[in-house]
Amino acid sequence: MVDAVVASVGAAVGAYGAAVLTRGEDAAADATVRLGQRLLARLRRNPESGDQIAEAVENLAAHPGDDDYLGLLRAKIARVVDGDRALAGELAGLLAAAGRPVVTISGDRTAVVRENTGIVSLGDHATNTVGDR
Repeated sequence: MVDAVVASVGAAVGAYGAAVLTRGEDAAADATVRLGQRLLARLRRNPESGDQIAEAVENLAAHPGDDDYLGLLRAKIARVVDGDRALAGELAGLLAAAGRPVVTISGDRTAVVRENTGIVSLGDHATNTVGDR
């Protein structure tokens, strides 16, 4: 779920820069940006981490396209979501309402594969062959 939240918030930051922290919904904004704004507004209402999220957004806006700053935002969001199950549920609800799938996995050697044209093998002593044999 954190990846979906970060993707939407990142799109909003990409569109508006740090102004996304104060800008209201714009009728011309696309659905991803509006979703990112709603997710960000909810994350910022958290009294323990709202300022940290805002700082991470401002840093990302100052360094657009920099994966390190996007990773910092992701880490901040993950920490907040991991520590607050109610918030995680609210964010999942916002994502679901926008038609964004929320994938949750757990357990040893689990994997989420969004797109794949090859093999995903997680088993012990697995043998994988591709081609004519």
